[in-house]
Amino acid sequence: MKRFTIMLPVFLFVIAGNVLAQTFEVEHDHLWGNCKGKLVFGDTKVEYITKDKEDARTWNYEDIQQLAIAPGRISILTYHTRKVEFGADQVFNFKIISGVLNDPFRKEMENKLTRPLVSGIIPEQANLHFSIPARHRLFLSDSQGVLEFGDDHVVYRSAKPGKSYVWRYEELLSLGSTGPFQLRLGALQKTGGEYGEEKNYVFDLKRQIAPEEYDFIWEKINRRKIESGR
Repeated sequence: MKRFTIMLPVFLFVIAGNVLAQTFEVEHDHLWGNCKGKLVFGDTKVEYITKDKEDARTWNYEDIQQLAIAPGRISILTYHTRKVEFGADQVFNFKIISGVLNDPFRKEMENKLTRPLVSGIIPEQANLHFSIPARHRLFLSDSQGVLEFGDDHVVYRSAKPGKSYVWRYEELLSLGSTGPFQLRLGALQKTGGEYGEEKNYVFDLKRQIAPEEYDFIWEKINRRKIESGR
């Protein structure tokens, strides 16, 4: 019997279908200039491998304060402070040269990380309960899209590049509204400030949210907290 070997230079998978290691060719942004290398997401750690040895890094998943992924970009926020940035947490920003971020990778990272994933990689919604066309308010701009509420996730889909988001309900800290045409979601996410842990996303709704829809979201966000006594 002949044996065949399939070479996968960018993506490596175990036979069972779970990601054992996934490698991206990346460009690492510096304050001045950049360097290139490989970003490897393994079973227990993430490695940045580069010829510029001073820039090479290894992080265990529990040492990643926040991982943010979006089409073409990966950002790793660490627990190390930077004196030159007045004590701000050190962040490593990567531009993907080769490799594609996809939903299986997003799910794998959700399972491996000890803190919530910040994702612009949007899944197909299973068991969608309802959706609402909306505008997301941004600083000095906005984006147009649709809020989708499923069994496990809230998804904001926008045609504007980099402006789509997905949250698991347990990663949402709060829910608010000033009326039937406005909705605020507070996500467990670093804000860019030194100590901020909640980032608010404010949406102008293009149709009135029904009381039963608001109650559905409230239950999904708060019921687990009430039952656990948090």
